[in-house]
Amino acid sequence: MDNPYFNKKTLTSCIIISILLIGISYSSHYLVQPISAKSSSYDKGSSTSKDSSSSSSKDSSSSSSKDTSASNSSSNTSSIALNALELKNETYRWQNTSEAINPTLHLIANTDYLIKIKNPTDTKHELIIASNGTELAKSNEIKPGKNGKLNFANSTGTFEYHCEYHPDTMKGIIEISSQ
Repeated sequence: MDNPYFNKKTLTSCIIISILLIGISYSSHYLVQPISAKSSSYDKGSSTSKDSSSSSSKDSSSSSSKDTSASNSSSNTSSIALNALELKNETYRWQNTSEAINPTLHLIANTDYLIKIKNPTDTKHELIIASNGTELAKSNEIKPGKNGKLNFANSTGTFEYHCEYHPDTMKGIIEISSQ
């Protein structure tokens, strides 16, 4: 018996629309998750400058964060936290404090960035920022259980970041705009 207000075709359409909406909501959280430059609890556990993974490189221009919660000191520097993350079968990714995987970093020009890196994994990592195959900045090697940092400043544009040792799985995009 057909109910004029509720038939199989209507039910199927409602289920499909619901699944699509849930899928869009879920994927947008993980695919378009920006990282905000802000202070974190990272400072409490970070190593001293004696650590072999201290900052190493800096460009002559500078960058800033869109996030109003950014930690800006008198030298106009913002902090970003990235952690190495180990998945199954020794597959590694970068993860931010929002737990986004290989997040796109949305930055604004004219502020220096200090990218703080934690390595809780059992292998070494090294963060590299590049543009069209040209290395712009890199951290030193970050040994298992250690922390590192990288100073980065640049003009507007799109850049990539990756791990020296895991470039196919630990990679992401940096978008720097003038506003």
